[in-house]
Amino acid sequence: MSENTNTCNSNSDAEFIGWQKNSHGRSFALYNITSKDHPSFGSTVTKESLRDMNLKIPEVPKSDNIL
Repeated sequence: MSENTNTCNSNSDAEFIGWQKNSHGRSFALYNITSKDHPSFGSTVTKESLRDMNLKIPEVPKSDNIL
């Protein structure tokens, strides 16, 4: 389950939506793609996926146990 903190950054192609914990209890950031002209608009993805798609990544708040 993600912890929603809704941080929006107009200089990015995505919006940080919260932290997800893996099976080891470590957290990783999740984002929704906000670039309307991107084929994956509205999809929820990880930071690595944003990088793979060459999309700008927004800053995120700090969390304990980040991957």
